[in-house]
Amino acid sequence: MALRLQDDVWICHRRACRTNEATKHSLCVRHGSFFANSKLPVSTIFAVAYFWLREFGSFRTKSFELGVSAKMLTCWERRFRSICSRFYRRHPSIIGGTGAVVQVDETNVTRRKYNRGRIVRRREWLFGGDERGGGRAFMVLVRRRDAAMLTNIILKVIRPGTIIMSDSWRAYSQLSRLPAGYRHLTVNHIVNFVDPHTDAHTQNIESLWQKFKMVPKRKYGLNTKRYTDYIRELLWRREFGELGEIIFNLFEHIAEISPC
Repeated sequence: MALRLQDDVWICHRRACRTNEATKHSLCVRHGSFFANSKLPVSTIFAVAYFWLREFGSFRTKSFELGVSAKMLTCWERRFRSICSRFYRRHPSIIGGTGAVVQVDETNVTRRKYNRGRIVRRREWLFGGDERGGGRAFMVLVRRRDAAMLTNIILKVIRPGTIIMSDSWRAYSQLSRLPAGYRHLTVNHIVNFVDPHTDAHTQNIESLWQKFKMVPKRKYGLNTKRYTDYIRELLWRREFGELGEIIFNLFEHIAEISPC
């Protein structure tokens, strides 16, 4: 077979293919792939991915610079975000380990819910942890933030042997009862931002909350169906967002999740 570049089509030159009407002698290179059913040139799709990964410009600017309609741009950015989300469904975040330091904290978030023709803003809690120096993190939406709930999550997503740092909020007092292998350090924010004796602090996880709330959509509330995708996108960017590797990582995960 030969590739006809101007049409992105494979052409079969075997006589049987050319003469038999029942046999297709050409096949689009996108057939059965992540790029199937799109009229955008593959080069433009790569450009959309690059702009999305690097977070260049406003949505309007990206649409103008790439020559892509707002509807098409939204569609492709949603597909890329879905890849991040599906990756973490296959590979759930489990962080920490012997000698690793994980800072945990919770923040209040707002989600939109449609109820009898009106939008209701529902306040929930996002509980998360950030592994120092590892680029890995976890975030879990919770309805309540009592000690039992948070402890159960920690046991699921943080490996034994981890040093866990938190503030002195009362729900974390139960972490001292974690099974052997975990160590818990606290910082009292009323007194210090960094504990002078243990160097415990929660600045990394607080920085992660700021990044999550930086985008207006995330700050003022998202549709419930999309919220988890935005959370996993942030986790994916944090773990796989090295400047020289990020676009390779995205398409490697596309190949894994949506193979031809």
